[in-house]
Parts: sequence; C-alpha cells; structure tokens
Amino acid sequence: MKVKILAGMLTATLSFTLYAADTNINITGKVVAMPCIVIGGNTNLDVDLGDIPANLLQSPSSSSAEKPFTLDLTNCPAGTTSVVTRFTGTSDPVAGINYYKNNGTATNVAVALIQASTSNLKGTGTTITQNVQSGSVTFALKAKAYSSAGNTTPGTINATVVAAMTYN
Repeated sequence: MKVKILAGMLTATLSFTLYAADTNINITGKVVAMPCIVIGGNTNLDVDLGDIPANLLQSPSSSSAEKPFTLDLTNCPAGTTSVVTRFTGTSDPVAGINYYKNNGTATNVAVALIQASTSNLKGTGTTITQNVQSGSVTFALKAKAYSSAGNTTPGTINATVVAAMTYN
C-alpha cells in the first residue's frame, strides 16, 4: 500500500508541472546619437552688440550694424550626420515674429537673428540644418538691433533666444 500512495503522489506532481505556461520576455530599446558638445560645454553664448548710437535707430525700419558670431558644436559622435537647430523666444509685438523682444530698458527696439550664409532672419520657430563634418558643426550667425517704429530711446538691449538641437 505504501508503494501505491507514493506512485499516486508522483503522478499528481508530474501532471501539475505539465500544465505550466510559457512566458515571453520582450526586450526593447533604442540606439540614439549622443549630443555633440555645444560651445565648449557652456550653456550660454553671449553676443554683445556693443554701444549703438541712438540716432541710428530713429527712423522706422532702421537697424544697427550686424555682429557676426558662431554657434560651434564639437565631438559629435560617429553616426551623427546632421544637426537641426530650432530657434525660439519671445517675438517682438511691433516688429513681428521674425524679431525677438527686447527685455532691456531701450524702447522701440527689437533684436534680429540672421543666418550668415543666407541673410535670412531666424525668428521664433525657424530652423537651420547643417551637416556634420569631421565630428564638428558650425552655425554662422549674425545679430543686430532693429527698430520697426523708429524713435528708439537709449537704454540696454537684452533678448534671449533658445537654440534647441536635434541630432540625426
């Protein structure tokens, strides 16, 4: 009798194991291009327009001299072929969407951001795409003060433009 009980327990154990379900393990991920190093690792790029004589901005649609500068990216990882930079900021309510609002004390003045190679204004929402060459990218830009209405009063100029990069 003892033998029959042990055989019955073994059969019950085997039949339980036979009804186990398979489980799928789904593993996902994404290989992405790492960002380039922007302007030597700094988070801010300062562009000084210098001292602008107020009489240059007295007439409607007048502007200061353009100040050239570059936005440099280095150490772009292998596989990164291009960089798209999207510019955003607060548009000037008088000069329009192609110009950025001055938050300084000078009145009737806005700031223009310009792509150097095309002379196109780069207002909020615009982009520039550049190819990566030997792990680096340079965006050649210019900035200037602009008065849509004229009659600019002396004071400071301060505008912030955010440059957000997408790596391809």
